[in-house]
Amino acid sequence: MNLTILIAIIVAGVVILVLISLIGRSKPQGIDRLYFKNEWLDVIDIQKNYKTRPMSIVNADKLLDEALKGLAYRGDTMAERLIAAKGQLKSRNTVWAAHKLRNKIVHDAMHEPTEKEVKVALDGYRKAFKDLGVF
Repeated sequence: MNLTILIAIIVAGVVILVLISLIGRSKPQGIDRLYFKNEWLDVIDIQKNYKTRPMSIVNADKLLDEALKGLAYRGDTMAERLIAAKGQLKSRNTVWAAHKLRNKIVHDAMHEPTEKEVKVALDGYRKAFKDLGVF
């Protein structure tokens, strides 16, 4: 009988330790879907004006990076986080092309993306947000 009580105490102790470790584990920051939807609407508004159109790509890229971080994709750069998320992204080639367009805009002040390039890039970002469950 004493052995049975000892085993029960040990099992209960292990269960308690497991529960404590699960509760104490740090959780990913997560995402606020309403925040991302509102920010996305701002991106779409910026895109409507030809003068601010390039900034819509930059802002969409920043927003996607923020989502990747919030979803705990690892990497020191946006590119590394995109690689980490590649299994979730159905249209990853479009997202990569959009990210490359963002890099052109940021690093080449003379680069003016066409309306079609912006539309395709923003569609790629939108699909990425959907694939990631952001909206």
